[in-house]
Amino acid sequence: MNRTIFGTSDPVEILLHEMSTPYIRPGLSRIAALLGKMGHPERSFPVVHVVGTNGKGSVSAMIEAIFLDAGYSTCLYTSPHLSDITERLRFSGTPIDRELLIASLKRIGSLQGEGMDPGSRSTYFEVLTAAAFDAIAAYSPDVAVIEAGMGGRLDATNMARNVVLTVITTIGSDHAHFLGGTLEEIAMEKFRVLRPDGISVFSGRPFCLEGAYLDLCRRIGNDGETLRSVKISDPTIALEGNTFDISIRGTDPFSVRTSLGGTFQVENAALALLATKRLSSLYPRIDKKAMIGGLGKTRWSGRLERIDHHGREIVLDGAHNPEGIQALVETFNIMGTAQDHAVVFAVMRDKDLGGMVSRICNAFPMVVFTSIPGMERAACPDFLQEISRSFPGNCESLSVNDPIDALQVAFRRYRKVVVCGSLYLSGYLKRFLFPDRQGGMG
Repeated sequence: MNRTIFGTSDPVEILLHEMSTPYIRPGLSRIAALLGKMGHPERSFPVVHVVGTNGKGSVSAMIEAIFLDAGYSTCLYTSPHLSDITERLRFSGTPIDRELLIASLKRIGSLQGEGMDPGSRSTYFEVLTAAAFDAIAAYSPDVAVIEAGMGGRLDATNMARNVVLTVITTIGSDHAHFLGGTLEEIAMEKFRVLRPDGISVFSGRPFCLEGAYLDLCRRIGNDGETLRSVKISDPTIALEGNTFDISIRGTDPFSVRTSLGGTFQVENAALALLATKRLSSLYPRIDKKAMIGGLGKTRWSGRLERIDHHGREIVLDGAHNPEGIQALVETFNIMGTAQDHAVVFAVMRDKDLGGMVSRICNAFPMVVFTSIPGMERAACPDFLQEISRSFPGNCESLSVNDPIDALQVAFRRYRKVVVCGSLYLSGYLKRFLFPDRQGGMG
């Protein structure tokens, strides 16, 4: 088996890499020029713009599912993908046809022209976002749910113009070298996607940022709201889904069940419910029935996704920063099952390595540090193991370069393994261990 994550056989990936620069280059000038040449497809459909650090994908998928349950047509644009790039764009719940995506990319290529200086090309994410806007415009959905990449103000998705609602999930210290050196600076980069005279909802997490959000809303005339508007009671947490009662703005509470499990999905679900409630005047078929039905039908891979592997259990989770790892740990502690699981962990080297490793080592009995083939940004497993030795406790740590070998090492001692640290790791393992599950985010 060829154990590389970035092969050259996918025609979509080949086109993208030929047309773009691989570097992260914040700014809107390149994509603005490109969208201008395309006739501004980003202006032709209503958008729910989802920004934040943790929970963006889950909240986006929940909002999509609620709209679908209400009978509306949707597009969902997210990143990154796990197994197949077509996962990033769904039309009413179905991944985009590969040929349709290629056609959009070829249109962009023809507009860029031959012989463009590689240094002036749009980035990978900018080209893919422009192609998504092109395909969404052609589909003409009732609503497009657009998840931002790592940024906010300078994120390519911020070119969307007909934003009917901005949703801001929990904010953390991820990507500080691009977004700012402090949590407050990172938050302002996210908050600056707010539209004057628009409407928005914010999780209000962490609480120290709530005042800055509400102050900016007042200054620009944005009708902002936080999760203080909802009351959650009687939550039950499980990997296969959560149940809880919720009251929105003092209304009678109703019971919901999420298809996505974990402590963090309670807050994500509450934010999705508050967001869709804000839009019910524009989309009157959104009611309590659609909210309950949508949460129960949400499909989103790699978030506490439990998979049976020859009678043993793999839990794939996208926790890739300290806040995400902490939420993962809290979930297993609440369920009382942390000591039953080993961990296979790989992460990008520009993350807060110590913050994540310490939380894992303090919660789980064994961690196998690994890498991701073909991913130059991945942290060295030996270095991660060395970090783990500075944390006292009973956690056994090992270093195994190949992730499939790392999984087998973990299974020699435990029948249940949590895979976390990077969605690319989850995608790699899912792609090569479960080829029959390709292309699905469910």
